[in-house]
Amino acid sequence: MDNVSRIQKDLVNGLYANNPVQASEDRAILAGEYAWIMGQLEQILTRKPSVWNKMRPDFKSDTATERAWEQTEDGLNEQGLRLRAKGIEKMMQALGSLIRVAEGEAKNQF
Repeated sequence: MDNVSRIQKDLVNGLYANNPVQASEDRAILAGEYAWIMGQLEQILTRKPSVWNKMRPDFKSDTATERAWEQTEDGLNEQGLRLRAKGIEKMMQALGSLIRVAEGEAKNQF
């Protein structure tokens, strides 16, 4: 099981409620995953204009060209990476919220 899947499962099961240290560590792991995904997406988006321009004469519209791009390996990877990044963003936000709650509780104890 990869880190993202494990963290997602732990979030769903509420395992971070009393463990802000683990939430913080896993948030850092997600940040690394997010950075890697963005690097991969950057490579695809760097290639996209030249590939797209080569494809364009074969289609009647930009929309048709974009649909054809989305069916290429890079196009599919682009969509997958964007969706995975969005999921990671949401998990990072959730972990951040749990960490802030734990910080607030710790301040109220003293």
